[in-house]
Amino acid sequence: MPSAYCQESNSVATSSDLSWGRFRGPNGTGVQAQTKAPIPWQGSDIRWKIELPGSGNSSPVVWKDRAYIFTAQPDDASRELLAIDLKTGRTLWQKSYPSEAHPLHQRSSYASSSPVVDENGVYIAWGVPNRVEVRGLTHGGDEIWNRNLGRYVSQHGFGTSPIIVDKKLILINSQDAEELPPGVEPGTSSIVALELKSGETLWENKRLTTRVCYGVPCVIQREGKTLLLGAGTREGFFAIDAENGKTAWELPAFEKRVVSSAVLGGGLLISTCGSGGGGNELIAISILGQPKEVYRIQRAAPYVPTPVVSGPWIFMWADNGIVSCAEVSSGKPLWQQRIGGNVSSSPVIANDCLIGMSEDGVVTFLKAGPEFEKLGQYNLEDTIRSTPAITPNEVLLRTDKHLICIGSAN
Repeated sequence: MPSAYCQESNSVATSSDLSWGRFRGPNGTGVQAQTKAPIPWQGSDIRWKIELPGSGNSSPVVWKDRAYIFTAQPDDASRELLAIDLKTGRTLWQKSYPSEAHPLHQRSSYASSSPVVDENGVYIAWGVPNRVEVRGLTHGGDEIWNRNLGRYVSQHGFGTSPIIVDKKLILINSQDAEELPPGVEPGTSSIVALELKSGETLWENKRLTTRVCYGVPCVIQREGKTLLLGAGTREGFFAIDAENGKTAWELPAFEKRVVSSAVLGGGLLISTCGSGGGGNELIAISILGQPKEVYRIQRAAPYVPTPVVSGPWIFMWADNGIVSCAEVSSGKPLWQQRIGGNVSSSPVIANDCLIGMSEDGVVTFLKAGPEFEKLGQYNLEDTIRSTPAITPNEVLLRTDKHLICIGSAN
């Protein structure tokens, strides 16, 4: 299996991985080993830049010759899904869905969930207080099915993204039971698997409800089973059988909210927790045999941004702009530098280059290695809280108002 599609020997490349079809790309690694797109880039490397209707934090996904992007109108919360021609930036089709405004975290948006796409179609999810909506569409923009999964409770808004595993649409429907406004009943958390062709529920795994967590699972193959690996506040790290939804194991580990996604590296499953007030931690557990904690990193650990693993190293781009590199097997620190800015997007790696972005649009390029080396910087001059999509030929950047394609016109 090409390393571009699998950073961990036990991870699984699914059909939605083949062209950066889910949040953070192949199995959620955030890594594209090789791309012809210029990295670092400059203004002359922009193939096209288009203005998006509405705004949002949703990340782009790519399937073959087109990109899909989810956006929303900030006044009435109406959602929109766009299909974009990857070569020209032309909008191929656009679907709109009415909604209603509701309270959000100041850094959130009505379109913070990324689509997922495979050969069958493209799938989106969003939540408002009275329902969680999930929809499946063809590549031509025709709706296949839609589901209402019921009431949604969150003080920060909806933000997790669906993935596709073994012809199933998997969604972590995490909800709040703490720090709720007076009169608001706690939500009900679960992980659900929907049939891709019909949207029918195949299984549902009920979860303990504490506070909303937003991490997106990754996948491994073990003893003939496909396991969903993730992390949340109450149950901690978990493994769930993708076939039937049964919990294989859990390991409590977190006291605070889990926003980032779990990643694999060196036989370890790694995730972070924290809060807007600090106290962030990165925790790594061994999953080779009985799960057990291996190490914790508290200094400059990220809260919202997901770490990224490349070979023997793990890179952490903290919310306050401090970037760190450590040995993934032990957590031993190798270097740490303050790049600056507030950060909500997750770093990615392409062509051995670590790419991170501050909320004010400054893109910084660092060598993805055991010694600090700055390779360049580029200013998008726009707010960005999404994570790039990287194909073998392009880099796609979603700012609050624009979608930008980096790559040659050929």
